Amino acid sequence: MNSKADIGLTFARTCQLGDLLDFRSEIVHPKDKPTGSSIFVGLEHIERDTGVRVGAEHIDLSDLTGRRARFFSGDIVYGYLRPYLNKVWIAEFDGICSVDQYVFIVRPDVDRDYIARFLRSDHFLETAPIGSSPGQLPRIRTGEIAATPIVLPSLADQRRIAAILDAADNLRRIRRRALKLLDDLVQSLFMEMFGREISLMSDRSTKMLGEIVDLQNGAYYPADLYSSTQAGTEMVHMSDAFYGVVQRGSLRRVMATSADVQKYGLSQSDLIIARRSLNIEGAAKPCLIPFSGEPLLYESSFVRLRPRKGTIRSPYLYHYLSLPLVRARELARFITQSTISGINQSNLSKVRVFVPPVAAQEEFCRAVEMVDQNRQAHAKSLEVLGHLFSSLQARAFSGRL
Repeated sequence: MNSKADIGLTFARTCQLGDLLDFRSEIVHPKDKPTGSSIFVGLEHIERDTGVRVGAEHIDLSDLTGRRARFFSGDIVYGYLRPYLNKVWIAEFDGICSVDQYVFIVRPDVDRDYIARFLRSDHFLETAPIGSSPGQLPRIRTGEIAATPIVLPSLADQRRIAAILDAADNLRRIRRRALKLLDDLVQSLFMEMFGREISLMSDRSTKMLGEIVDLQNGAYYPADLYSSTQAGTEMVHMSDAFYGVVQRGSLRRVMATSADVQKYGLSQSDLIIARRSLNIEGAAKPCLIPFSGEPLLYESSFVRLRPRKGTIRSPYLYHYLSLPLVRARELARFITQSTISGINQSNLSKVRVFVPPVAAQEEFCRAVEMVDQNRQAHAKSLEVLGHLFSSLQARAFSGRL
């Protein structure tokens, strides 16, 4: 006998997203001399995967230097560049966003939470034709979104499914919050140990980054060298380096030579730095490398920092380069700002670094290691919840939940 859920989904139909969404094409352009103020929500203000807004900017429209897309409360704002980042937000108010985001009006007979969750789902990312060409970031066009098939149950079932996914996603948010608190604890410890000296540092108390680490740009591989199986060597791409530590096990693999592994290999004592980003906040962001017995490569969007013996410890350097004070005072002046923000190896080598005694760095590293033990337990739980959530998504959007 069918369950209640099964009976409800008997009436599900398959349609296209274009049957459920309308593209909002309103643009605010400086040439039109707009006046007044608005709230800007860009890609950097939307949390990956969750759709949670983590920021916004109040701006004077007369100061606009480029085009912006307009959205209204209830619209779905979708980041179409690097769609795998899942920057999908349901607008809570009227405002403007970047032209790297699409704005969709959800038709009244459809549940917008159900549609937004579908757009964030692995099922959508696997089904939708996301394009990529040399020199361009992956992207998806409005027509391709519109043509993507979706299983559409009754409105009541759409709401029920969205509520189930929201409850499961809330468990992931709680675990991420615990991880964030542990990160904040380490940052507080860092400031307690080194903050005063860093705030007062001068040229005489610092070294150039190029004096204490060896810098190496990453590797580029054409598409035909990427493996569709578990053969080859794991490689870090920009999408793998947003949470401070590279997550091993599910990275894309390339068919690399032993010479490439030797030249572009990463170890636990290394850091990688993002050379470019869509915004200034992402440029020059550092990322730690976890211990592993398997080789790991990094692609050309990164610079590898390999500390020279007896000078600097990578956990200390990571937290130093992540410090807002250091980013504003030491890194920002070397970051170019255009369509893509970036920093090159030459300028990165000129960044000033306060280098405390090795003994003090090692004391900090021991404290970090203790916090990391707790962090790993929370991360493992988050991984399990992630698998559960993926399973629920797969059932939800194939008409089986």
